[in-house]
Amino acid sequence: MPMNTAEIQSKLDCQAPLMMLDRVTTLNKDQQVIAQKSVSANESYFQGHFPENPIMPGVLLIEAMVEATQFMWDRSDLILTRVKRGRFREMVKPGMQLTIKVNAIKKYACQAKVLIDDKDVCVADLEFKVTEEN
Repeated sequence: MPMNTAEIQSKLDCQAPLMMLDRVTTLNKDQQVIAQKSVSANESYFQGHFPENPIMPGVLLIEAMVEATQFMWDRSDLILTRVKRGRFREMVKPGMQLTIKVNAIKKYACQAKVLIDDKDVCVADLEFKVTEEN
């Protein structure tokens, strides 16, 4: 069942540099997804955030959760509308392996977290809407 980056990209409307997921390890459609991201020192955002002390920006941790959620619901047209109870507990540095876990609460609302070695790094409740087409 594991899916690689190419398989993930084929389902999501997302390309580098914003493609945050490297691998999906568990998928229970519409219920749960578990994905992984390997944080490389070569990521472009480390050039300015911060050159002497590289830290992955928190907004990119949220982006990883959003991508995992879109994958879980098989909807690349979901737009993030609310981040509730968002907490950043640890700094993410190059060389770390992230696990992104998302559990559906109800349609287009979920609990999401980013972990390193089973330790919460970022947690949030996320709400989405479907993009309206004209």
